[in-house]
Amino acid sequence: MAKKQKTNVSRRKFIGTFGASSLLLLAPPWAKRLEAEPAAFSDIFHVENIPNAPFTEGDNRHAGVEALLALMHDQGLAFYRSGAAAPLCAPQGLIAADDVVLIKVNAQWKYRGCTNSDVIRGLVQRILDHPDGFRGEVVIVENGQGRGSLRCDTRGAGAYENTDVHANAVNEAHSFVHLVEQVFADPRVSAFLFDPIRSTFIGAEDHATNGYRRFENVSYPCFTSAGGRRIELREGIWTGAGYSQNLKLINVPVLKHHDSGGSEITASLKHMYGLVSMVDGFGERHYLRLGETCGKMMALVRPPVLNIIDAIWVSLTALKGHPVDTTRRRNTLVASQDPVALDYWTAKHVLYPIDGNPRHHPGHESIQRWLQQAEQTINGRGGLYHPEWGIVVGAVTRDEAAMSVHSAQAGPPPALLLTAPNGGETWKRGSAQTIAWSFSGDAGTRLSILLLSGAVTKLTLTRTASLANGSFKWNIPADLPKGNQYRIRIISREYPSLQDTSDQVIAIGMAPAGTKLTVTSPNGGESWQRGSRQIITWAYSGQPGADVLILLLKAGKVVQTISAKASLGADGTGSFSWLIPASLASGRDYAIRVRSLAFPDCRGQSAGYFTISR
Repeated sequence: MAKKQKTNVSRRKFIGTFGASSLLLLAPPWAKRLEAEPAAFSDIFHVENIPNAPFTEGDNRHAGVEALLALMHDQGLAFYRSGAAAPLCAPQGLIAADDVVLIKVNAQWKYRGCTNSDVIRGLVQRILDHPDGFRGEVVIVENGQGRGSLRCDTRGAGAYENTDVHANAVNEAHSFVHLVEQVFADPRVSAFLFDPIRSTFIGAEDHATNGYRRFENVSYPCFTSAGGRRIELREGIWTGAGYSQNLKLINVPVLKHHDSGGSEITASLKHMYGLVSMVDGFGERHYLRLGETCGKMMALVRPPVLNIIDAIWVSLTALKGHPVDTTRRRNTLVASQDPVALDYWTAKHVLYPIDGNPRHHPGHESIQRWLQQAEQTINGRGGLYHPEWGIVVGAVTRDEAAMSVHSAQAGPPPALLLTAPNGGETWKRGSAQTIAWSFSGDAGTRLSILLLSGAVTKLTLTRTASLANGSFKWNIPADLPKGNQYRIRIISREYPSLQDTSDQVIAIGMAPAGTKLTVTSPNGGESWQRGSRQIITWAYSGQPGADVLILLLKAGKVVQTISAKASLGADGTGSFSWLIPASLASGRDYAIRVRSLAFPDCRGQSAGYFTISR
């Protein structure tokens, strides 16, 4: 994510590239062509490690939103349009104290298929906290094309079994309507669902009817908010005599898989489908005209002052965000004023790495098609540059070399630590052993646990261990091959890069690595008499166990057990006093073997034969 060298594109060069006539073609009434220069690069603001519990008790400020707005301000994009000497403020900021702010959410689905309402809660709170005293209105909006519900109780055209409330939030009861009615209960905060008015079309002079206006081959909502403001998305706020331009749009989609063969993913561009009416008579838009339609909504209707992709939870296989195993927690927000750059970068660096699905990579032909359409449409209509609203991006781009990525952490990075076994343990085959770990931050919900032999995976113990349990009981197979080069590895299922492995090897069914027994006497060449008492000695290293077996061999074959259980010894040496039986046969081919009782594979033997004589 390092910054790359980019070429500065001046406003003059930008206009020359796309043609001055195209800039003025069907320009909306708010269009201004200022002398100031647009930003040379498309800034992308990336915040990760957002805490699972993003709020402190009694506070609506969201840790991820707070980190995002601070990061933006550090890079010169202030959230508040204010001259106050206060955090997040600048005269060229995004949100003025008297603005009407539309927050576009995804409410066509529920569960993790809709926008995270905790993020919206934090965003609304920040708007209300304007240092100049917020006098405008925040309206949470959506057109679910007949399937939407700001109460998060939709059935999704049969995708869900019932109409129970399931918001994408820590508390699933916290729907968008719940935020309006219960969390804020403030006349400055309201919600408006466009589904009931999506089939009503009105003329340019109608400033009373809630409905849609057609423009070129798109359409946009015109409605009166709960606060009594007449909002006409393309024109602005109707005052009775003209239009005020203190209308701001913030686009907050949830990042997710959408389909195979269509758009492939949902991000900031496709989210504009929730502002257009699909029954406006301009034909089928899915999916060949996706980029064109969404590009026009941004370039010709109203550009969002900010696009924030919600990747707290990412649905990677099902657009409905349910069941839970189709989703992954990423605890990430990514924002930009350039929707093309934002969708490209987030698909490549947030969605695609989860499971490596090539259809989620922005290089896939389906995604490239609508990204290119949107890029050409927006740039062909003059780009998005509107400094009077705080929009500083000019031409949108798919070129990563023209993107400048800024990252921040909203909380400590997650950690996963294997605590047992961590090396040096010796386990018996057929025994039950406990594998234990600790974690901090968002390390996922499930673990895979592997048994390694050297660097090779020998066995997968489980793929579904509960991270929260902190331990897993493993019944070691009785037929597991003996070895002393084993290790245990734990891997987060949600974050495969988050893993830990035993620091040192463990032994199963045999002596630990480095364990050795060496007979030091008799070691070859000695001559001992029958009936005499002799001292057998040995040296050891590692962990042979507490006791040893001592055997007498003749011509390589065991002929007598000298001791069935002798103490190993101490400090690396051991000994045993042996009274040689008077009846033992004489011979020059005797040897002593010392073997660990705990680990039969661990043994030592005289290096050469010794003699027993009369």
